Parts: sequence; structure tokens; C-alpha cells
Amino acid sequence: MTEAKLPDITILADIVDNFGDIGVAWRLCRNIFRNQAAGENPKQNISIRLVTNSLSSFAKINNQINPDLPFQECKCENGTIKVYDWTDYDFCYRTFTDNPPEVILEMFQCGQPDWLEKILFEDRVDYKVHIIMIDYLSAEPWVDDFHCLKSLTRTALVPKVNFMPGFTNKTGGLLLTSNIQKELNKKDFPNHDYQLKNILFFAYNRDWAPVIRAMNRVFTPETTVKVAGGAGQDSILEACKKENSSFKAEKLSFMNQNEWDQNMLSMDFMIIRGEDSMAQGCLSGVPFIWQAYPQQNDFQTVKVEALLERMKPFFGEEFIFVKNAWSQMNSYESSAENPELENTVYEFLKNIELLKTGFRSFALSLRSNGDLAENLMTFIEKNIKIEK
Repeated sequence: MTEAKLPDITILADIVDNFGDIGVAWRLCRNIFRNQAAGENPKQNISIRLVTNSLSSFAKINNQINPDLPFQECKCENGTIKVYDWTDYDFCYRTFTDNPPEVILEMFQCGQPDWLEKILFEDRVDYKVHIIMIDYLSAEPWVDDFHCLKSLTRTALVPKVNFMPGFTNKTGGLLLTSNIQKELNKKDFPNHDYQLKNILFFAYNRDWAPVIRAMNRVFTPETTVKVAGGAGQDSILEACKKENSSFKAEKLSFMNQNEWDQNMLSMDFMIIRGEDSMAQGCLSGVPFIWQAYPQQNDFQTVKVEALLERMKPFFGEEFIFVKNAWSQMNSYESSAENPELENTVYEFLKNIELLKTGFRSFALSLRSNGDLAENLMTFIEKNIKIEK
């Protein structure tokens, strides 16, 4: 029996909020190669092309990247990824015309660059090009129904299907780091005394004084709060200075993805923003508070509430401390003093020893869903016939 041919994969990443979008795309590339190289029958004959419109953002988390080149190769643990500048129409059009894609992973409903639209729908390749849309991460119930749902494009030669990351076994799951994959056979997490000495603070811009006041009520001079780079870093450090923080505040420089992942796993508590870090936070088992991307009319609370509902079964009565802190963290209607935010973060931190079991149980449940990249490649091998 002839083994199915593995496809060339083209990943499209239109960067909207800088590091989260390219972080997911880069993690997906790395995981595809790692999973293809693992197991009893490793498969090495796969090619990945990553097309992004923000090489400068990519360079912040991957020091191999030169943001001024239209094309470059980038090595990861188990392969080499070809990286293209989305905005270089002429170069990309020539290159992809000579070697059209077989499978396209469209990250976060980003669509295709103009040069690829022309290749697919005007020049019209003479075989099927499969588009798989990798959507934003959400815990909302509709995600289960949309997973693997087919949709239409302008021609039958370019079929499209949704592949949804998510928090249940009815979705594609989450992207597991190499460290987490090594721990999959462990039945529990190592004991942790939770002295709250190492804290990660990675957040968007806002008045952080109420949160710093809550931290001052719990943290000691032995506590180090590592303030990650990005748009919110200055506002956090300003609040630490304004509130005369009782702890050490350490400004973190940008680091590569491996370092960032390891940094998260080593924390005692985290405040984290966005979706990629939230997903890794959920998988880590470390207690954390999530700040979702702020939207008009506090619409981000829909995603926050959906994730809280997924987490709730893994906790007991102590879940109220998680719910209250997360809800206040993602509400922007309160006054600058915001005693509700201060008090709910304080209650979370004061009861963190009670919360750790729930966070760990939730993490184990997510790990059991498998790795998104591995689930994606299994879907491709079972459902997509490569005709090129």
C-alpha cells in the first residue's frame, strides 16, 4: 500500500496585534515539524512556507529573522521554514507561480494577499488547492460546531474548511510546547509551595494602580514581578513606582519563543494578555488572571465568560475568586481607583493555594486533547488528497 504524500504547506499570517498572531503561526510551524519527526515512523519530506506581512514583529521573537529580506530560511528544532514577505507582490507572485501551494493554512481569517488571489482565482492552477482556516481561539460553544465545517470560495478547485483550536475534544485542541509534550505521561504536576516569589506580568495598557495595590498586600521584598515587553510595559512600571511597590519589578526584554515558554512554566502566578499566552497559561497549570484584548462595549467579556465556564467544573467553591478577579480585570467601566479590581485580585492571591489544584486539573484535561498541529496533520492526511 502506497503511503499518502505529505503536502507542501503554506501558512498565511497577517499580523494584527504584533506578537500574538505571529507567535501562534511560528509555534504551529515548529510543532508540525516536531510531530512529523517524532514517533516510530518519522516523516521528514514536508515543506513549510510562512508568509507574513510583519517581519519586524517576527524578528522580535525569533532572532534569526531579518525584517528587510523578501525571502529567507529559518531553522527550528526539526526542520527549515521558508519565510516570505507578504507585501513583496512581484517576488512572491513569481515564486508561488513557479511552485503553487497545495495546502494553505489561513491564520485568523486573514484572507490571501493579492498576488495569491491572482494565482488561485485568475491564473487558476489546474489542481485542487486546499485552504484550511485556523480561527482565533475561543471557548464559546459554537466552536465545536464550526470545527471541520466546509465553506465556499470562488471556485470548486479551491475548497475551504474550518479547523478550530479549542478547549474540548470536539475541536483541534491547543498547541503544546515541547516541554509540555515531554510531560504528557505525568499524572500530576510536581509539588509547589507557592511562596509567590516569581510573577509574570504581561498585559495591555491601562491604569494598573489597583492591581499593584493588591500585590502590595500579599507580595514581599523577596517577590520578583517580571514585567514583559509590549504596549503595557510602561503603564505597569509606572504603577509600581506610583504605588511604591513592596516587591522587585524587573523589566523583561523580548525573548525567543522557547525562552518565553520556559519562563511561563517557571512562574508562581501570572497576569497574561491575548490568546497565545492565555492558551499556554491554561496548559501550564500555573494560576493566572487573563486580560483579553479590550474591545468596544466590553465585548471581550463574552470570551472571558466562555472560558470561565469551561474552567468551572475543575474547581470547587473557591472558583468565585477566579471568576471575580477575571471579570474585574476585563471590565473598563469602573473608576480609576477601582476598589473592586484591587479587592478581587487580592482575594485571588490570598487564596492561591486553594486554586492551584483547579488550574492543574484544567491543564491536564486540555493536554489530553492532544496537540493542535498533530491533530491538524492527521486531518490533512485522512481527508485531503494531494493532486499536484
